[in-house]
Amino acid sequence: MGAVKNLMDSGNLDTGSVAGCLVDAWRYIAGQFPGHVLANVGPVAVTLSHTDCPFFNMITLSAPLESPAALRQAIATAHGYAEACPHDAMLLLSPDWLPADGAAILAEAGLAYSMSMWGMAAFALAPARRDEPALEYRFATDTATALDVGRVNADAYGMPHSAFAVTGTLPRWTGTQIAVVGYEDGRPVTAAQAYLLGEVIYIAMVATLPGLHGRGYGEAAMRRAIGAVQDVAGTKCLWLHATEMGRPLYRAMGFADGAQMDLYAFAPARA
Repeated sequence: MGAVKNLMDSGNLDTGSVAGCLVDAWRYIAGQFPGHVLANVGPVAVTLSHTDCPFFNMITLSAPLESPAALRQAIATAHGYAEACPHDAMLLLSPDWLPADGAAILAEAGLAYSMSMWGMAAFALAPARRDEPALEYRFATDTATALDVGRVNADAYGMPHSAFAVTGTLPRWTGTQIAVVGYEDGRPVTAAQAYLLGEVIYIAMVATLPGLHGRGYGEAAMRRAIGAVQDVAGTKCLWLHATEMGRPLYRAMGFADGAQMDLYAFAPARA
């Protein structure tokens, strides 16, 4: 991560840095759970929590695959780890690192495109665009609030709450990490997490309930989580990986766009 500052200064958040930061971030997340598997096999970075949450079971192709044979070998390695995982896993890769026929090879391997993510980084947040929403904000220092972090994310992605019940362990995670939940009339409506990752503060699990976007809820939760980590660790480069929906918010908060990564599901998915 030492190269991140130079890359930001040059306006070039390249694929290697975006992929490397994500692998580091997911290594931290997966490592919080008993039975996790962390491995690097050539260009395949394995960060499996072995929990019910597919987003916590990530396998990343972390280097260019310049030939069809290299891509097929990497996919075979990834498949082996995914099949050994008792829960669904996801494959993350850069479309810029695939050979010309990469899309066809992915389809042949039964990988189904899920969504795209973009690395984004900032050294300082832009000023808030509005007053902080009048929500009740709680830090996830107890199991009930920690579970609400997962519930908000599950609802945002249209997934069952059980898939994100793993966030109930947040109060026991190691290192410096802060998760915040915003409540409206007692209902959890937004959440965000920030944690210290070496010389970087990484932001994760940012979500707001469907139908409540555009009110500044997610930004408020993010700012509170980031500020709490900065109170402990000082000013650090801020990193996150954004979906298409989240990018406008993060740009408005001062984050610069970086390289694209695409997320795929291994098929067939487990029932």
